[in-house]
Amino acid sequence: MGVIAAARAARQVVRVPVPHDPGLAGTRRAARAALVAPLAFAFAKFVIGNPQFATFIAFGCFALLVLADFGGTRRPRAVAYAWTTLVGAALVALGTVASSSPWLAAAAMLLVGFGVQFAGIFGGYVAAAQTALLLSFVLAVSIPATPATIGVRLAGWCLAGLLSLLAGVFLWPRFERVALRQQAAGACRALAGMIVAQREGPMGDALARRVSAARDAVGTVRRSFAATPKRPAGPARRDRAFVELLTELERILELAVGPLRTQLSDQHPCIEAGHALAETVARALDASATTLNGGPLPNLFGLQEARLAHREALDRWAGERLRASDPPEQVLDGLAADDALRIVSYLALAVGANAVITRGGQVSDRLHLPEETPRQDGLAAMLRRGIRALVASLTPSSSALHNSLRVGIGLGLAVLLSRLLQLDHAFWVVLATLSVLRSSALATGRTTVQALTGTTLGFIAGALLMLVVGANSPALWVTLPVAIFLAAYAASALGFAAGQAGFTATVIILFNLIAPVGWRLGLVRLQDVAIGAGISVLAGLFLWPRGARGELGRTVALLYRAVANLLAATFDRAFGEAANATQARALAVRAFDRAGEAFDQFLRERGAKPLDPQSAAALVAAGGHAIVAADLLTGMAEKGYQASRRLDPELHLREQARALCATFRVLADRLLDVREEEPPVAPTLEAALRAASLACLRQWQIDPSLERAAIGYISAAEWIQVLARLAATLEDPVAQTAAVVRRPWWR
Repeated sequence: MGVIAAARAARQVVRVPVPHDPGLAGTRRAARAALVAPLAFAFAKFVIGNPQFATFIAFGCFALLVLADFGGTRRPRAVAYAWTTLVGAALVALGTVASSSPWLAAAAMLLVGFGVQFAGIFGGYVAAAQTALLLSFVLAVSIPATPATIGVRLAGWCLAGLLSLLAGVFLWPRFERVALRQQAAGACRALAGMIVAQREGPMGDALARRVSAARDAVGTVRRSFAATPKRPAGPARRDRAFVELLTELERILELAVGPLRTQLSDQHPCIEAGHALAETVARALDASATTLNGGPLPNLFGLQEARLAHREALDRWAGERLRASDPPEQVLDGLAADDALRIVSYLALAVGANAVITRGGQVSDRLHLPEETPRQDGLAAMLRRGIRALVASLTPSSSALHNSLRVGIGLGLAVLLSRLLQLDHAFWVVLATLSVLRSSALATGRTTVQALTGTTLGFIAGALLMLVVGANSPALWVTLPVAIFLAAYAASALGFAAGQAGFTATVIILFNLIAPVGWRLGLVRLQDVAIGAGISVLAGLFLWPRGARGELGRTVALLYRAVANLLAATFDRAFGEAANATQARALAVRAFDRAGEAFDQFLRERGAKPLDPQSAAALVAAGGHAIVAADLLTGMAEKGYQASRRLDPELHLREQARALCATFRVLADRLLDVREEEPPVAPTLEAALRAASLACLRQWQIDPSLERAAIGYISAAEWIQVLARLAATLEDPVAQTAAVVRRPWWR
């Protein structure tokens, strides 16, 4: 079995990669680097004539054009290049000062490595600039120099930044965010068409096509978002609004085609109010699409008023039917007929608000929106969101904190060893450590094999080139742009090993142009990569080797416990008991943030995933769905739909609510491998909830003053049923995750 596993691993490493370059993003990036970097290097060599200047301008162009190729429209892209250049310049100066002593250099590298890596929790351009910033400091601190060289080093780096800014903004830019917004607009329109079709009649060919189109549109924008290398994310208000918008589109799709889907086309008691709400929802989604494409803003107040009018119409209808002695069963079916539509309308309101914010607009405080909607603008709001991200990550078990410490310690150790051993090109040792180190020991081991394989292939290619054309041949200038293009393209489109091969061949050519030494330079490169990779392996083995999967299971478990507490407080309030769910909600949102951070870290791990990403995503998303359900139930209670103690105490809704909360706690215990008794959920849950709702209606029929109390009870029963279905869908993902979490780290 060991031989078979080794053979499979070998095939995994040496298999020929298939290019993957959506939107030709890798081709554009490689073409920019191949055009700008050789010209900048030639200027440094023949005009300036300073090796330090040449080194920093060459690697600066590669870092900023290849490792930090920013997305977005021209203006924010230019700002990102400018800020990265300025911060990188400060790191170059700091690294040069610290390079005087091996121990000082190692300590500075540890602190800078940790700080830059940890800053990635803010996402967006901050995360996109991480590798380039680390490279600027690694280059400065690994090559010993006196403070007198700071000026020439800064000149090389800053000129590289200026050239990269101009190239990134004007040379074949790809505006990923514009494309993402257009795809999100298409998803909004597809969902609007599906909702209209569902109101027109039962499932048929036309409706099936609408549902399929909506699935495809939402799936397309989600895949594009995940595949965008520098995707919008983080505390920036517009970026966060777009992330929330995508989540809400997925929730609308799930509700409209999930267990409640038939309720969108059943016989509705308030047909006019229901149609009016559905049409308003469709118009709001269409208008949100127009807003995302630069058009006018949606009428969100119209949607909010339609939701209120529909609620009032349902209440009036139910009261009239009960006074007319209609069977409570028919009244209950009528009240439940538009449940899915009402939830979808709430999410559509949030979609419209986030579309407005994504465009840079403002939304009114009079709109009732989910609290996650980043309606607040300005520095204070940005700081609050930044603090929230810090709180979610600055915990002893945070995978982001672990990974930042791993990177800082690994790079610091690489600087120290390479300087103490006085290795030639110590920069390559540290860069290899940075390139290979991953968030788990297993992933680090895989990238180590890939790095050594790619470096060996690059060495062979570079050595053959040196033997054919010579180390001091003008032909090297011809091959340099080709090598840079292949290195940049391979890194994004062909994989890590191919990128290492291209980069090795490039540095052999580049350093022979600076000081001809021939093919033996490749041996030095191979040695340094092996040392750097070895340091990465040690760091991966001794510093939290399990990676993100253990943190993912733990944070999801904590999320489910926080959700259980939130639901308990929310149902208590719905049942007319004194309960303050504000603190419980804040804790649930914080737990959701931490689970989302662990999930992002899990996705960023290279190599085959031990857990299906879709299953992991479902676990985290379920917590968000439960928080939305609590928000909607709280909104009902705030409008006076709270149970009264005059209702029959034998309805057992409290027991069912407690059993539901216990279900989420049991799911959490399974993820944490805690043995607990099964929750006392009755096998006939839906029948019990229906019986309780019918009993409420009968009492309302006797006492008309119980109108809002009865509707509050019925709403609570409906949400217990919906959340119980949600919990049932989590059984398999929880079992898979629990098995993966308990698996040894080397598997």
